[in-house]
Amino acid sequence: MRSLVLLSLTLIVACSTLPSTQSGTTTIPTTTTSSIAIASSAPDIAGCPADAAFVDRGRVTRMDQPTSDTSSFGLISWQVDDGCERFEIDFETTEGAPATTPPTVVVEFLESRQILRVWTDIETTGVTDQLVETPLVDRLFVVRALDEGMFADFYLAAPAQARVAISNSPARLILELQTGPEPFTNRALVSDRVVVVTPGDGSETGTTVEIAGYARTFEGSVLVIATAAGEVVAETNVTAADSVETWGEFRTSIQVPLGAVSLFVGEESPDDGRLTGVTPSLTVR
Repeated sequence: MRSLVLLSLTLIVACSTLPSTQSGTTTIPTTTTSSIAIASSAPDIAGCPADAAFVDRGRVTRMDQPTSDTSSFGLISWQVDDGCERFEIDFETTEGAPATTPPTVVVEFLESRQILRVWTDIETTGVTDQLVETPLVDRLFVVRALDEGMFADFYLAAPAQARVAISNSPARLILELQTGPEPFTNRALVSDRVVVVTPGDGSETGTTVEIAGYARTFEGSVLVIATAAGEVVAETNVTAADSVETWGEFRTSIQVPLGAVSLFVGEESPDDGRLTGVTPSLTVR
């Protein structure tokens, strides 16, 4: 059976200023190349046509583009056919027309392999998040990065391997997914207004805990509280890179004691002080 879903995006041309006080994992070096490099490959599994190798971890592809007329994510469409899922991301100009030259693009699996990230150096989007609900992809989020650009995170429902093609005139990214050979090593935690990418629930960590994700909280403020044996052992606030136009990336770290530690990552209601967010449990060694 073949299914087709089209998501029409409304172009937003106003750019937001990015905070520069924190560093994220999405910074792109200035080296320029015109080729798409595949860093590693996974064995093919029945699904997509065997035209090119698939990757199931780490970097999938990268293309640096010195100049581009792309300013925004445009139409996103996806199609499922006999175990092969094909996603197309069209890019648009500031006038809302199809772009002819794609932006700089980096596509990679995050460490847990549950999230496939498509980073670009564009600054606007008309979509913030979208339920996908295919066998391999549960939903996607469009996030303003801490340093520059925006990325689309594909939140996978099942292990997958990927390959990418990027074209000109019109500028388009084609992402193909099929079933992956290995399970996730961890899972991100998702609430209505906060996504914690790391640490995952049940993770083992050291006493310095790195916390990363994205949020659409009030004024972009993200509250982090760590408790052990019912006592608060660390607390901090961090500001996400956006909260108005789309999701904003955040990153922070805290010091915690050895043993079982519970985290809260989210926000405190300005009205009644109620805490809403996600609560990963950690084992600190």
